Amino acid sequence: MPSQDPKGSDPKSPSEVGSASNRVLTLPNVITISRLALLPVAIYLAVGRRQYIAATVLIAFIGSTDFLDGYLARRLNQVSELGKIIDPSADRIVILSIGVTAFIEGWIPWYLAVIVLFREIAISILTSFVFSRFRYRIDVIFAGKAGTLALLCALPGIILGQSKSPDLHFIADIAIALTVFGIAILYYAGYWYLFKVLIPLLKGSSPDSLARK
Repeated sequence: MPSQDPKGSDPKSPSEVGSASNRVLTLPNVITISRLALLPVAIYLAVGRRQYIAATVLIAFIGSTDFLDGYLARRLNQVSELGKIIDPSADRIVILSIGVTAFIEGWIPWYLAVIVLFREIAISILTSFVFSRFRYRIDVIFAGKAGTLALLCALPGIILGQSKSPDLHFIADIAIALTVFGIAILYYAGYWYLFKVLIPLLKGSSPDSLARK
């Protein structure tokens, strides 16, 4: 495993060197920001208007843009440093916002909300610390993407399951099971970031060969 440069240069992941631009106004970034703008509308439809089906459709659309912006970034060669930061941040905001809403409304058990909240806060602190201390941006690994996908698929189901006409409560049960599955994968990803990225950096080594598997 390569060691940190003794002169004090900070380790950087390969994705930080020449593979992303400094552009801000790109189509993928606009899509990412747009899904954040639509999030309050979806929550209002679910909580304020009790229009669960409409809210589910909108949240499903918000979730689908997570994959659309990534696809377009690669397809149009518009991968940017800003996009690599705001895309996972937007996912975190969507998951936390709907998760907290579901907890307040009593749609999910309190302990699920606490487990998700703890993980997302811990990962935010971890990534911020690693970047500020080592100037190293942690790229999302496959397990993190899979766990996020599971939660983004589960959240619309939790909301749709609140519908009484027609009665779709069974969908909420399936969605909660999917939520538990997604949480388990996300915690595995958190373990990976901690032991394969943070600890090697603290020991003065580069985690690139491990973190990008």
